[in-house]
Amino acid sequence: MTSEALGHFVLPAMKQLYQRIPQLTAAVLCTPDGFNICSFGLDEKQVDKLAALSGSLLSVGNATMAELRLGLDEPMDLLTLKAGAFQILGLKVNKPNGHLVLMVAAKGAMLGLMIVGAQYVADEITKLFRNA
Repeated sequence: MTSEALGHFVLPAMKQLYQRIPQLTAAVLCTPDGFNICSFGLDEKQVDKLAALSGSLLSVGNATMAELRLGLDEPMDLLTLKAGAFQILGLKVNKPNGHLVLMVAAKGAMLGLMIVGAQYVADEITKLFRNA
């Protein structure tokens, strides 16, 4: 499936982000190596750059956790960043033979709301792959 076809495939689930996170300012669903699948709230210049950055969020988190030598063998599946009232959440979206990365950004949203909303959409995307 091409990335454009994949974007159309996940679009119904991705649109639910607006209902789940009313303060949503941007969202990117990308491959772990940073290729955009579906995005909202970004102009054309931002899409590729933010897909690449989003794809690396969990990798940086994994490297940080590995450096701390916490003895965890599970890879990171959620990472948050906060600057004032602006928050970014990156999380793993499971699919057959790997995963995607969902990054959501919101201003003034409660972190718990962002986590629950983004996880709901991630689960919906996982179901789409399972039922395809």
